[in-house]
Amino acid sequence: MPRCHTIALVLCALCPSLSASPVFFAKHCTECHDAETTKAGLNLESLNADFSQPAAVDNWQKILEQLETRQMPPKKKPRPDASAREKLTTWIRAEFAKENIAPIIDHKRRTPDFGNRLEHEALFDGSHAGPASSPPRLWRRSPHIYEEFIKNLGGLRHAATIHQPFAIDESKGIIADYSTQHLAGSATLQLLMMNCRSIASYQTTGILKREWDGRMQLHRQDEAVLRDIIDSKAAPTIAQLTAAITHEYQLFLGRAPTGSELENTLKFAREAIAAAGVAPGLQTVLVSIMLKPEVIYRLEIGFGQPDEHGRRRLSPHELAFALAYALTDKPPEQVNAGTESLLSLAHAGKLDSPENIRQAIRHILDANDMSIADYRMFAEDHKVRNTRTLRFFRDFFGYHHAPRVFKDENRISVDSGFDTKRIVTDADQFVMHIFDNDRDVLRKLLTSNHYFVTYLGSDEHFRHDLKYIRENVNDAGYKTNIAYINRIEAAGKTPIPLEGPSSRTYVGFYNLDHSTWDYPRKQPFPLPKSQRAGILTHPAWLIAWSGNFDNDPIRRGKWIREHLLADHVPEIPITVDAVIPEERDHTLRKRLEPTRARECWRCHRKMNPLGLPFESFDDFGRFRTTEMLDDILTIFPDRHRDARTVPVETSGEITGSGEAGIDGPVADVFELLEKLAGSTRVRQSFVRHNFRYWLGRNETFTDSSTLIAADKAYVENGGSMKALIASLLSSDSFLYRK
Repeated sequence: MPRCHTIALVLCALCPSLSASPVFFAKHCTECHDAETTKAGLNLESLNADFSQPAAVDNWQKILEQLETRQMPPKKKPRPDASAREKLTTWIRAEFAKENIAPIIDHKRRTPDFGNRLEHEALFDGSHAGPASSPPRLWRRSPHIYEEFIKNLGGLRHAATIHQPFAIDESKGIIADYSTQHLAGSATLQLLMMNCRSIASYQTTGILKREWDGRMQLHRQDEAVLRDIIDSKAAPTIAQLTAAITHEYQLFLGRAPTGSELENTLKFAREAIAAAGVAPGLQTVLVSIMLKPEVIYRLEIGFGQPDEHGRRRLSPHELAFALAYALTDKPPEQVNAGTESLLSLAHAGKLDSPENIRQAIRHILDANDMSIADYRMFAEDHKVRNTRTLRFFRDFFGYHHAPRVFKDENRISVDSGFDTKRIVTDADQFVMHIFDNDRDVLRKLLTSNHYFVTYLGSDEHFRHDLKYIRENVNDAGYKTNIAYINRIEAAGKTPIPLEGPSSRTYVGFYNLDHSTWDYPRKQPFPLPKSQRAGILTHPAWLIAWSGNFDNDPIRRGKWIREHLLADHVPEIPITVDAVIPEERDHTLRKRLEPTRARECWRCHRKMNPLGLPFESFDDFGRFRTTEMLDDILTIFPDRHRDARTVPVETSGEITGSGEAGIDGPVADVFELLEKLAGSTRVRQSFVRHNFRYWLGRNETFTDSSTLIAADKAYVENGGSMKALIASLLSSDSFLYRK
């Protein structure tokens, strides 16, 4: 009997629920997963349904993951129909449940790096019409929200000992502020407890603070409701305790206590004060309020009435907080949408429809745009108001990690002016300017050559520099400078003061010549299209995705594959020594040739051809047409003049993108970015990453309608990212819990 028939009969015996589809595995799987091929270490010929055996469970875990993500069978093979797939996955999960086995895929789905495992086409083809929702969740507060929370308590940040208890994964290239993070652990709770005790002590008994003249002065918060209890020699009355508890609830939870909460806290307060005294007892009560889940977590349970699908809508109070913390770091009573706060709008029933929610979101985003004055590139004017949006761009592109990449500045010059923090600020201004203009956002992010370049000083410093140079015109060090200044000003341009190396060299990272470039007071301004196109050719992104001494075409290509093409590249196997040969008499492209070996190319073909066109830039982000060779010359700049150079090869290729129209060779990075910027798949991948950021979780197939609607909103509003955000935050995926 043929092997495929044998497997089919075995599967029917193992899984009676598959009787309507007896050749599922034989038809779709065994060509690659039999004893002869055993791809991915999976041999279905030896498959059995004894879920007490770890080896069998491991195989069924792999099968379940591949079926539910629809990664298998491969797209070029016959795909199983939905009902057959559903029957098999339902049976596997039922067998797991009998043995109390947790499906590994359920854990993986909650991690940021699992985002691209779902089949992209199935998310956008409209085949999933079911109602969307999110699971009920406690979303641990971000460090930014906690910092804002402490700041809103007045002088506590500096008066009391406050520690940052929260942290998020800052790995490069992932959106990490997920609602599925682990609950607060023991270390977090210890820090929170310390903070709460410090705050309670400060609120009640005050702190001793040394004044400028050396005297110790007692400082207290001005909460009269607490001070009256502490200062009184009599036992606190019920009215006093009620006022204190209500005050604390409003301060920390943004609401009054419920009847049962007030009753329980009053009882606790009387017992604590009787046992420990007024001040210590009251402090214990305050700490208990500060440690309520609503202070530590963002509660999105869904307290509304269930609908016909078993979903519960966020209550008005929950919705106000969910929107406020999605768009800002502030509580809803401090976030205005027009003339009213989000909290007021919610409690007045003015956020009861998606249309009203979208209108409120647009109010908030538009009100926090940066004015033209903010784009003047002086130190005191570096302001970004939509900080949550900026964090999306940083998480998505990863350019803010540039300062973490060590570079030997001596490879540039002794006084290099290599200031990666300033370069990141330039990139911040670039992305936020495009966001504020809100037209063709993704295309401009990938192709715009209108950049910001910081002048390393303030407006006052700028004028002082020019004045100082003119007054010292007879100084030999300034003779050439004043000639340059006169020449630039005669042409009606603004010169850059040249007395220090930093200003001169800094602009060189953008391939600007300090001796001829006039500093534009209002930015952005155009750089040559032959040298710059979008954030991926910005020095900040190029440095962030480079090594200490070289470019990194592999990780750059991996970023494009996963962030723009919605694909997945497996991690490097632990058995592989992934080191680029140190043969510096060859170009980096030549040194990467070992990755074309059969066992490597399966993954590297997805990355290298996308990353190699960026060889148009060196690892400091400067455009170049030649590549320097030889090892020692990369370390000693005084010897660079004699270094061997070869023309840079800039070709690359897009393969297996999932969109035939963009596949094919590209001559250079600029052709690559033009193709990507016009791609439907790239746009949809951008939508998927936005979903993860604004909703704080990975998308699922039940979110298909939400993703399609967000993509449609973006397109129909002229490439408006604000419309995309408003669509996501007014969707069923955001509003409902199940």
